[in-house]
Amino acid sequence: MKKFVLTALCALVSVSAFAQGTIQLSNIGKGIVSIDGAAAGPGSATVQYADANNNLVGGTASILGAGFFSGGSTTLDGLTGEVTLKLAGTVDGAAYSFSDPFTVSLGGAGTPPSPAAALPGDFSGLNISTVAVPEPSTIALAVLGGAALFFRRRK
Repeated sequence: MKKFVLTALCALVSVSAFAQGTIQLSNIGKGIVSIDGAAAGPGSATVQYADANNNLVGGTASILGAGFFSGGSTTLDGLTGEVTLKLAGTVDGAAYSFSDPFTVSLGGAGTPPSPAAALPGDFSGLNISTVAVPEPSTIALAVLGGAALFFRRRK
């Protein structure tokens, strides 16, 4: 029974390693993350990788400061070998902005596993654009205030 459990465990571990690539979630020494053109400050945004179709993959990292992030190695389930990725970023969970696509050879394949890949040296960075959308209640208050001024003036 012990041999069966050990064999099953080994098989599970080896199968789980298939169809997974690893990449460093870090831009230290590469292009920075900016928000509306200015370098992102500490904790101001969250970044993660996206595939060519803008589907988010892997773990997330927060901005450390001056537009840089470092979240360690992340596993991209279902992606192996040479892939096209984008860096995706968001502020407060709003709509994601995406970098230009780049091609990278993911690590993690082979025995022993190869080291995690890194962002390419020519990574140009990511600009997260935010658009201020007023809340409906703000617009309603502005209309009510304007109406109150209009009626007060008539008296």
